[in-house]
Parts: sequence; C-alpha cells; structure tokens
Amino acid sequence: MKRKNYKVRIKLTFETTMDHSQTSMKKAKEDVNRVLTDYLKDKKLNILNLFEEPPHITYKVEKNDYQN
Repeated sequence: MKRKNYKVRIKLTFETTMDHSQTSMKKAKEDVNRVLTDYLKDKKLNILNLFEEPPHITYKVEKNDYQN
C-alpha cells in the first residue's frame, strides 16, 4: 500500500486573566505584552507555568500534493 504525505497544522491557544493597574487600557496591554515577551525570550522557562488551564488545541490536516 502506498503511503501518502499529509501536512498537519497545530494551533495552541492559551487563555488566562491578569489583574493589572495602569492609567489607561493601552498602557496596561503594553505592560502585559512586555512581561509575556520577556518571559518567552528566556528559553529555560516553561510556558505552561504561566497558565492555569491546559491549551485549547486546534488542528488541520491537508494532503500534500508533492512527492518526496
């Protein structure tokens, strides 16, 4: 039986809430974005420690038309 090639795309969606005090919504978003970006730059840290719930996993499978 001939094997077929498939491309699988996986999307992980993490959701959490953070309480943050700031003078405007825009500044609060920038602060949280900066914290998350700095956290993700450190390769030794585990992203799962930031979130209480496991990620929502979405996947899509497509047949590849090219031959290897």
